Amino acid sequence: MKALVILVSFIFVSTSLHANAIAQQQHFDTGGLSRDSFPEGFLFGTAASLYQVEGMASEDGHIANNDTGEVSIDQYHHYKEDVDLMQMLNFDAYRFSISWSRIFPNGTGEVNWKGVAYYNRLIDYLLEKGITPHVNLYHYDLPLALQEKYLGLLDREVIQDFADYAEFCFKTFGDRVKTWMTFNEPRVVAALGFDNGINPPNRCSKQIGNCTDGNSATEPYIAAHHLILSHAEAVKRYRKKYQVFAPSSLWKISKNNAKNCERKASEIHQK
Repeated sequence: MKALVILVSFIFVSTSLHANAIAQQQHFDTGGLSRDSFPEGFLFGTAASLYQVEGMASEDGHIANNDTGEVSIDQYHHYKEDVDLMQMLNFDAYRFSISWSRIFPNGTGEVNWKGVAYYNRLIDYLLEKGITPHVNLYHYDLPLALQEKYLGLLDREVIQDFADYAEFCFKTFGDRVKTWMTFNEPRVVAALGFDNGINPPNRCSKQIGNCTDGNSATEPYIAAHHLILSHAEAVKRYRKKYQVFAPSSLWKISKNNAKNCERKASEIHQK
């Protein structure tokens, strides 16, 4: 039976809690709820986005111009303490996101190996503590270089660039990571970024919101279309080359439409 996954949004508490947890046995009031209330194979876990937790933007960084995200909760340096907390809470899994721009600062080409080393350390320590890593490849983290080069999700070139990044991750981490997710909340990426423009890249029609450029009548659909095709191309490469590492991998986005998406991606290749 394929494992079910519950991902609980979790903001990691301070290191003082970690110290107290080691010093004394923790007792939690679960209201009578226990693992016995769930079917066999149900996974209890926690999740976070890279922007919420990583920090370390200016060194081995991922945020352009170091504008923000400099510290966050500094998981980059404190990941062992965070993972120890997960173990103390008896979690089975951790769903974290990888920063595309920490791996490829320019979106493509040169690899930032210090960033790769960080994710290797995180994955290895999770496994050491008996926690299964679940990896999300995109959590609102488009490299600025690609936005400036071809307007990011509005251009078909993003399909191949995302698939190349995804394939690098499959090849580099796939011997230990068994479950992959392509895009976190793709509808939100398209709607809030290109319809009302309240999220980056802040594009919308002028009558819709306070945007300097954009077209709310067309761009959300173009971005969504490219998100689906990017997902399809990444899935196709994974199944063709890397699924041998994890024959039971579960794709969390658009799985039911994968065949149709792959067909559309193939049509693009033929043009």
